[in-house]
Amino acid sequence: MTEKRKISTRKIVQTLVTFVLLGCCVFATLSASKIQDNKKVKGVNIRIENEEVCKFVSKEEVEQTLFEKRHIEPDNIRIGNIDLKKMEHILATNPWIENAQVFVDNNRFLNIDVTQRIPQLRVFQKNGHSYYLDSSKHILPLSDRYTHYEVLFVNVPQIHEDSAGEVLKSRMLSIAEWIKRDSFWQAQTSQIIVNSAEDFELIPVLGTHKILLGDGSSLDKKLENLFAFYQDILNKVGWDRYTILDARFNNQIVASPSLPWKAPVDRAITNMNWVKSIVGDAPKEENTAVMAMQGNILKIDSTKAR
Repeated sequence: MTEKRKISTRKIVQTLVTFVLLGCCVFATLSASKIQDNKKVKGVNIRIENEEVCKFVSKEEVEQTLFEKRHIEPDNIRIGNIDLKKMEHILATNPWIENAQVFVDNNRFLNIDVTQRIPQLRVFQKNGHSYYLDSSKHILPLSDRYTHYEVLFVNVPQIHEDSAGEVLKSRMLSIAEWIKRDSFWQAQTSQIIVNSAEDFELIPVLGTHKILLGDGSSLDKKLENLFAFYQDILNKVGWDRYTILDARFNNQIVASPSLPWKAPVDRAITNMNWVKSIVGDAPKEENTAVMAMQGNILKIDSTKAR
């Protein structure tokens, strides 16, 4: 015969006490939560990240979207009636809002944290439609109350949500990034034309020429060569000497002259003063520019850096 196991009264009591305490804790938590839910929020804190960079989203707009349009009085909201996820979803429908978090803190304040999208360039399509593009290649609409000035691309074809559209957006973003990285070219760039071959042509602020950039590859070297051309050539012959500066070739600038043309009256007083006002009088490295006249084309093999 097997020996019967003895049931310990002490263990039974301990188990019962444990269940009772656990039940009390659950009841106390639910009661505290219910009491908290019945309380009203003390106030609303709205924070917009990077609002110093651009002003497409305002605190007033967030408050209007979440409260005024929904006929909700923010000072009369009970915590238990707040649908935090729904508020976040409503804010996410704004194309200028990248991320939104809504929560109630321990002090009963309703906190609304919004991250604003930052445009990197502005597009004008062939059909006249205009929009912005951010670093994530999101197309952002214009605003009726605020204009943000960025690198401008014109004559852009309609961009579709396919691989070709993604490639074109990536190329435009890369060019805009390089231009904004350089103080001289940021000031000297008026707009960038997308031609029929979807290559890029830069229209400068100063000068009557246009600059052929090709597909936008090796842009750092192209801009470096162009700046050397500005320093060594245009400063001497005048900024209206050429109509086209072609930077598409490796380590050289091909310049097409304008006709008719007259040399500047005073070569000492040129538009290079404007260049110096931007980049300063930085010392030049050893001159490595090689120039050769071939008919009406001036070629420069420039490997100097600023």
